[in-house]
Amino acid sequence: MVDGVPKYIAVRDNLRACIDSMEANEQLPPEIELCKQYNVSRITLRHAVDNLITEGLLVREQGRGTFRASSIIHTYNQEVISDRAQGFYEQAYSNDAKVRIKVIEKDVIHDEDAAARLGLDPEDELICLKRLRYVDDVLSRYSVIYLSASRFPKILTHDFSDDSLADFLFKAYAVQLVENEVSVHVEELCDRLAAVLNVEVGTSVIAAYSTVKDKFGTIIAFGAAVYTPNSGEIRFHLHSNAA
Repeated sequence: MVDGVPKYIAVRDNLRACIDSMEANEQLPPEIELCKQYNVSRITLRHAVDNLITEGLLVREQGRGTFRASSIIHTYNQEVISDRAQGFYEQAYSNDAKVRIKVIEKDVIHDEDAAARLGLDPEDELICLKRLRYVDDVLSRYSVIYLSASRFPKILTHDFSDDSLADFLFKAYAVQLVENEVSVHVEELCDRLAAVLNVEVGTSVIAAYSTVKDKFGTIIAFGAAVYTPNSGEIRFHLHSNAA
């Protein structure tokens, strides 16, 4: 790590910045060259590159190498559902999009349904983290995530307005998310969420429910995301076993 940041995150962020100056379909330098440049292993480099492939910024071609995507999708909200779990909800934006997160609630609560989904006892305390995501100052998503309060108390004092929860869990607790079960539905908004998203009650929206596990198969978090009506595209990013 450098300054407490996992190596793959530092490499990923540096590569993401480099992609801005690359031409469409331009090839990345060979793995061995990038490993030497960043002083990391191939496993670490591939972790970083896989993140960028899922974001739609890079494309890997068998036997040829890795290339900048021919076109970077410009959209406020494109939900990306991938078989390579990186976090709770992945979204793709244009490189110059301004993304802002607002934390609207971060409390210790009791919720029997959420506790059951986490495999905890009904009386166990949970951390409830609610956030709003804005893209270019336009509200795009409301999300709520539940985690065990006794296992992850540091969440309560951390600022998630500019940090990924998945990255924080890795840095603070060495928890790596490897499995994400996502269920996507079209739902009608209730009074409370309609007020949060500033739309009419009964408006149809996309809602995604996510259960995330670590490498040991332990459920780490359960959450839900509700997308504003301008969110209408879902992209699946899957890999064959031979990849």
